[in-house]
Amino acid sequence: MSKTSRPAFSRNDLFRRLNAPYRVVFIDDESLEEVASYRLTMRQLYIVMSTGLVVSLLVIVTLLLLTPLKYYIPGYGNDKARMQVIKLKQNVDSLSDLVAAQNAYEENIRKVITGETPVKRDTAMLDVKQVRKEAMNSLLPMPEIKKDVIQTIKQENRKAKKNKKQNGQS
Repeated sequence: MSKTSRPAFSRNDLFRRLNAPYRVVFIDDESLEEVASYRLTMRQLYIVMSTGLVVSLLVIVTLLLLTPLKYYIPGYGNDKARMQVIKLKQNVDSLSDLVAAQNAYEENIRKVITGETPVKRDTAMLDVKQVRKEAMNSLLPMPEIKKDVIQTIKQENRKAKKNKKQNGQS
């Protein structure tokens, strides 16, 4: 039990493994002839792969930005096409409004022909006294509101009288 436990990977072990040389050999399967041989460390392999990834990303981004391939990206378009889309949307909106107005017009014509249209009262046919009475009724409060107000006033008066009696007696 005198053995001390070491962590699985210490820094020294990690640096030793990164710097340890490895040989990568490419062999032809048919003739078993060595085609290529490379001596690499893990650090060199990491650097080569990272550099390759960055270079390939730069090439792809450059191709997309500097060639017409960018128009195949969803949501990306030129200003000319965007303006055409806006104009077409405006045309569709105005045409749909026009169709709605024409449908309403046709419906009104159909109602007039079938006699479904309610006849509006002519102002010359109205009784002057009736018009004045309706105008006055619209200004005056409704009877239900009057009753509610009268009841609340009566209740407040009763409470005030009770308070006076209680204050006078004490």
